[in-house]
Amino acid sequence: MRKLFAGFLTVLVACGPTSNGNSDGRDDESDGDADSDSADSDGADSDSADDSLDTTDAMEPDAAMCGAQMTNIGVVNLGDPPDLLVLLDRSGSMTEPLISTFPPPPPPWPIKWDVMEDALEGITVAKDQSIKFGLMDFPSDNNCSADATAEVNVMLGAAPQFQSYFSNRSPNGNTPAHLGLGAALTYYQGQPVNPAGRYVLFATDGLPNCNGGVPENASSAETVAAVTALFNAGIPTYVLGFGSFGGGTILNDAAIAGGRPRPGSTKFYEATDAASLDAALQAISGGIIVPSCSFALDAAPPVPDDVTVTLNGMVVPRSPSHANGWDYHPDAMTITFFGTYCEQIEMGASTDVSFAYGCPGPIVQ
Repeated sequence: MRKLFAGFLTVLVACGPTSNGNSDGRDDESDGDADSDSADSDGADSDSADDSLDTTDAMEPDAAMCGAQMTNIGVVNLGDPPDLLVLLDRSGSMTEPLISTFPPPPPPWPIKWDVMEDALEGITVAKDQSIKFGLMDFPSDNNCSADATAEVNVMLGAAPQFQSYFSNRSPNGNTPAHLGLGAALTYYQGQPVNPAGRYVLFATDGLPNCNGGVPENASSAETVAAVTALFNAGIPTYVLGFGSFGGGTILNDAAIAGGRPRPGSTKFYEATDAASLDAALQAISGGIIVPSCSFALDAAPPVPDDVTVTLNGMVVPRSPSHANGWDYHPDAMTITFFGTYCEQIEMGASTDVSFAYGCPGPIVQ
């Protein structure tokens, strides 16, 4: 089990007056002097004075002070990570400048390959324990071929391998997308099936060609057929169009065939600059993560019954019967949500989990 997304686990400490019996907040030394002087001046029995001190309130949380002092502790979602194989277009056009506005701004302009490198390295670092990333590219021979050998095998913690790939690989050749997609299917057929899901991210900056091994021959129909074959094998494909080119029709068709079209008239993910590329990768990676309703605690709360749990800022009642709320389950270091709260998490509607010690929340059966 691996973490899919991190929530916020907040432990509140010192949520009330300290337990030294000083109700006025002064330090021990000054209180001691004052008490001694008072006892000497009025002749009262000091034991009687001590007995009159009620420390009960001092040991209980003060609602007005809850949250005044906080220590953040990690909370880890216990869902399983899916596979995401990036199928990257490394054709010669990826050496071109990425220009998203016309007329273009003054040079220098960013190179498409460099922008893609930054974006993929960034997402693999950010999701390194949330998604099993892999990488294949096309063409594999700087012309019109694509083999089924992965540049990076699907794995957790693949970010260093992605960085190594970009340090040793550069764009060249044509755009045999249909062969690359077929190679992706062959690769997956040789891997164990991941019950958390298997996906392809098809990222291209140009129209597919190399039909019959001839660079001038378009391969649009063959590309859609290859995406369809992946989908029929239980492997949906996300389609990402990068840069400005007139490939909307073929990419729309491929996105629909891949089973993960975007809403609206543009069915594929369109990225024309670094910001939109980052946003597309975030949306795609977030779309394949199905969160668990269980969260592991990095540290145990000092008093397990003195806690408040929230989802997206809303207090969740504790449910010992596991009907609708949260509880420690299956052990004291795991909190699990039940009922409608679990449904909200699984649908992605709730992603911010807060666990606060010192401010007890409601309990329902």
